[in-house]
Amino acid sequence: MKLQGKTAIITGAGRGLGRCTALAFAREGAKLVLAARSAEEIEHVAEELRALRKEAVAVAVDVSREAEVNRLVQRALDAYGTIDILVNNAGSRGPIGPIQEISLADWEETLRVNLTSAFLCAKAVLPTLMGKKQGKIINVATTLNPRPNLTPYMVAKAGMVQFTKQLSRELKDFHIQVNAVHPGVMDTRMQEEIRSAGPKAIGTDMFDRLKEEGMLHTPAEPARLILYLASAAADGINGEYLSFDDKEVKFLIAHA
Repeated sequence: MKLQGKTAIITGAGRGLGRCTALAFAREGAKLVLAARSAEEIEHVAEELRALRKEAVAVAVDVSREAEVNRLVQRALDAYGTIDILVNNAGSRGPIGPIQEISLADWEETLRVNLTSAFLCAKAVLPTLMGKKQGKIINVATTLNPRPNLTPYMVAKAGMVQFTKQLSRELKDFHIQVNAVHPGVMDTRMQEEIRSAGPKAIGTDMFDRLKEEGMLHTPAEPARLILYLASAAADGINGEYLSFDDKEVKFLIAHA
């Protein structure tokens, strides 16, 4: 098993990519700490894992709040005694519309949920990872191609890529690998929300066409990329931004 004996915290674990990543990690032997705002959603995922006789703890938490993040990490340490992997997956699409119509409150909230949360979670787990001189942090980003009228979300996710590169350089001597992934266009609730806004709001009908043509992939597929980066097979990869849409990346995980 690729993650036997490892403890992983996964944020945004109640549905979509977070849930699929939790299932993939559990099948490979990891002990899971599942975080999300919705207690009902993450408890449901935890029950799924327990039904498979896997270890899982569900913690309802807002990872954009430092005190709650610290509580999450302490709960992980209390339950399992250590932390080996952090997956920063929590996020929200934020407002859809032209920048002149975006309120300051919505801008700051979108950056806090999508970027500051990753900073807070990394900061909280680093004393443990640095003390062990090993660990993995995987940050979920998005495409670097501009998407009209999704500016707060796109800026936050671009910041996630640079945060990844900065952190990987700082932690290199501690043998902690930090990487970012673009999971591609998935058929998730966030995608439903974007499509429901209509082509005028997002400036393109691309997502509608992808849905109609059956080209939106399930979150279980990019979860395999996150699993690969969390495993020892990816120890030589650090500070990278890997897109699931890249054919070379798909080849890499298919032959891992």
